[in-house]
Amino acid sequence: MNKASLKIIVSIFIISCLITAVSATAGTGKKISSRLENSIRYSPPSERHLVWIFFTDKPGSLNSGPENFLTEKSIDRRLKRIKDKEITDQLDLPVNRNYIREISGLGIEIRHVSKWFNAVSCYATKIQIEQITGKSFVKETDIVMSYKNADFASDELTKNNLSGNYHDGNPNIVSEINYGPSFNQSNLINVPQAHDLGYTGNNILIASFDAGFDNLQHSCFGRIREKGIRSYDFVNGDTIVANDTGRHGNGSHGTLTLSLVCGYDPGWLVSPAFDSRIILAKTENTESETPLEEDNWIAAAEWADSLGADIITSSLSYLAFNPPYTSYTWQDMDGNTARITIAADIAVSKGIIVVTSASNDGFNPDHNTLGAPADGKKVITVGAVTLGKLRASFSSVGPTVDGRIKPDVMALGVSNYTAFPGSGNVGYLNSSSGTSLACPMVAGVCALMLSANPQLTPDEVKELLLSTAEKNGPPDNLTGWGIVNAFSAVQAAVSFNNSVPGDFTLGQNYPNPFNPSTTINITLKKDAILSLTVYDVSGRETGKIFSGRAFGKGSYNLRYNPESDGLQSGVYFYTLTEDNIIIDTKKFVYLK
Repeated sequence: MNKASLKIIVSIFIISCLITAVSATAGTGKKISSRLENSIRYSPPSERHLVWIFFTDKPGSLNSGPENFLTEKSIDRRLKRIKDKEITDQLDLPVNRNYIREISGLGIEIRHVSKWFNAVSCYATKIQIEQITGKSFVKETDIVMSYKNADFASDELTKNNLSGNYHDGNPNIVSEINYGPSFNQSNLINVPQAHDLGYTGNNILIASFDAGFDNLQHSCFGRIREKGIRSYDFVNGDTIVANDTGRHGNGSHGTLTLSLVCGYDPGWLVSPAFDSRIILAKTENTESETPLEEDNWIAAAEWADSLGADIITSSLSYLAFNPPYTSYTWQDMDGNTARITIAADIAVSKGIIVVTSASNDGFNPDHNTLGAPADGKKVITVGAVTLGKLRASFSSVGPTVDGRIKPDVMALGVSNYTAFPGSGNVGYLNSSSGTSLACPMVAGVCALMLSANPQLTPDEVKELLLSTAEKNGPPDNLTGWGIVNAFSAVQAAVSFNNSVPGDFTLGQNYPNPFNPSTTINITLKKDAILSLTVYDVSGRETGKIFSGRAFGKGSYNLRYNPESDGLQSGVYFYTLTEDNIIIDTKKFVYLK
């Protein structure tokens, strides 16, 4: 054989190989993500992989009316909270059941169905994945990403079981409620002052995503038990969220965080939203050797939407898991990559306020230390401070990869006072080291804001929460906009798009800042008995401009000199009320 013939044979062989390779990938290559392809490449044919199957289209039409694909509770919440667009979109339409049946017909075990992603998560072998990608209605397949819980894993408990009679009460303020040893954590974010205005989270539905709700019979949960608790375990696939032998996800973390959002046991523990209603989702497998999967959280978010949840509190943050598991890294914290983050922002678009912990990976001078979904554009990300109002060293920092400031706000995350976990335990403990402990308290503050103004959108709640937070200087990637101020946030919520501006108008004082006096205008369209009260930034009443004064309809310019109330230089709020109902609140700066 001459050299020319040999070259021709080699060329034909190479072309044949290329054609074979192209043919092998033409039908399926574009439908298998690189992550999934790498995961299954060297796996045994019988090994099952947890994968996403994304479909090409959905049945049905939005024109049929939302009642055909949404629950009444979900519709009611959206009508209140979505103002700038239609309350439904293509994400709300159900997944094609024929597609699901055909996938199941291949012997594939379906785990969760996601209408938001038009997908199912399922267990499939390499051969079954190849069969799936041959279906015309399959758009793409990808691996369900695995995480370690960067927040949960770092929480450390100092189990000081505190029980008996506690008489210390509220050492610094006069309040109608005895907060007992939980006073410090509530007072740090001015919750007692907000409670004294009458806002306690009544009629607000909060969904808590966590693991190990192991002591729901604790006395501090009596109030929410009376209202009824709905639950679902997305790890074990049933409604039991308590611990039990042989179950995955046993633990105590859920008990701790739940007690910080809605616990109520006067003299011991009083948390921000103690009058709220609660639904519980167990999304975490707490076995340390087992990675957490993103599809549990996403399924829980869609479930919470269907039940009409107003708020999701998720004291969990997810990041890299050790090989061989495939997971996200800090470079993916851009608000658009992690599917949990995408789902969290979708939930916000449906009118749900999503509050999440920042994570416990501390400070890194080279990059962010956030865990998904803390990088979400619409979520409220919470970091941790000490009682001395200093950032806790473990509290994760931003910015996101696309340059946004995170965390958003801060609350106590060191030595919080919580219910003692473990079935049958009746006492309390001090729990340390976790942004997961700060998160539920901020979620509770959001519930107080919705109690004050149920029409607020999630974006408005976030805007008011950030604008009223206590921060010396501009926001930054260590502490965001600062420590939450529940009292100021509630006042801002009341006055935001107030429902009665036609009857009463409270003007901004002028000049502002001022010294020694300022003028405040009020306009009335009906006769009324009004009060105008001055508060400092901590919510403490510092003076009365007038109290219980009768006004006829008309416009009034009222002169106020703070020196008569002994005020020092600083920022203050003045609030107009009728029959103890807040009409409006404005801020002034007094320069003495």
